[in-house]
Amino acid sequence: MNYDKPLVATALGVASTIPYEIITRVMLFMGIGKYSFYELDSLIVTSNRPSVFLGFIVSSIVGGVLAVILYYATIKIGKDYLVLKGIAISLIFGMVLEVLFMATIEGKSMPLRPLSDYYVHAFGAVIFGVSLGILFNIFLFKKPALT
Repeated sequence: MNYDKPLVATALGVASTIPYEIITRVMLFMGIGKYSFYELDSLIVTSNRPSVFLGFIVSSIVGGVLAVILYYATIKIGKDYLVLKGIAISLIFGMVLEVLFMATIEGKSMPLRPLSDYYVHAFGAVIFGVSLGILFNIFLFKKPALT
């Protein structure tokens, strides 16, 4: 099958945003945290009005870019332990995004978030990395069947 692997990686990155949004929604429902991932990502654009739909768009862009970065990194560093590599790159990129949120939005146009919100988003980043690594193993780097 002939297909564009970076495009597939982008689609897998977008698909991987859905599990972490579900997990963060469940944690918010349990009373842990204040904003889901999509709501927090939408604040990059709206500044003080969280929107799930706009957050999905922003998160899809970020997830797609992150997946393409991971795809090209696997070409250089190998395809072993993709789940761990996905978790690592997701946590690093999540930390960069948190610094971006804190520098541009938090405290200026929105009140400070509770500490539990940071744990929710760190756990969500781990879920994103796990799902991205699993999807990469299934759709991009599957081993050919022996016949």
